Amino acid sequence: MPLTEIIHVTAAYSNAVLAVVLPQVNDYAGKLNLPVPLPITANEIQEFRVGRLQGFVMGGLWLTNHCEFAYGNGYVYGFTMMTNNPWRTDDPTQAWPRYAGAINMTTNEAITFARSELVKLGYDLKVLHADVAPSSFEGGYQLREGPFPYCQIKWLKEAKTIEEKADASTITVQINMHDKTLLGLNVVSRKLWQPEPDIEPKPELESEYRQRTQARMYFNTSAPALPPKKE
Repeated sequence: MPLTEIIHVTAAYSNAVLAVVLPQVNDYAGKLNLPVPLPITANEIQEFRVGRLQGFVMGGLWLTNHCEFAYGNGYVYGFTMMTNNPWRTDDPTQAWPRYAGAINMTTNEAITFARSELVKLGYDLKVLHADVAPSSFEGGYQLREGPFPYCQIKWLKEAKTIEEKADASTITVQINMHDKTLLGLNVVSRKLWQPEPDIEPKPELESEYRQRTQARMYFNTSAPALPPKKE
């Protein structure tokens, strides 16, 4: 038996999780002054997906303006603007917005901007190890074809032992260095974990649902008929 089983997601359970996640997304977007109409209504929601691991309330929220948010361990841990973001794109076959204006930020200004976004969320830079030099800085390139006005900054505090996991953290910040705007922010750290919300109705396990309904997990109703047997 797996350590963590899969739950069966119903519309009622999905709506209950969304009711918990949405206020936190509204608060998160408001603190960062993201290009999102607040409060977010059903008209702005393109899709909401619920995590299916038993005992963990997780969800991904996609808005019609191509903003996406990730929720887990009791907090919103990630945001990404999918449009005009060379680090993420809805359609990888499209050309990246490589030369969309001049680079209007220095490396140090971009790092300061990234830290200011973390502070807006109430995070302690020292606690998350973002008060030191970044682990990596990509972007802000002056290429032969023109400027690449985007950067991605990472702070990584790795855990080499089980005891060090409580102090580990991963921070990724994506910035448009022409417009001086935030394109993405992902902060994962056990120090930010909050208690799992109590969701009603309680979901049943997928194995129990399948046994109760005698349902298969996958059933292709459009499958072609079997070919005739050769004699």
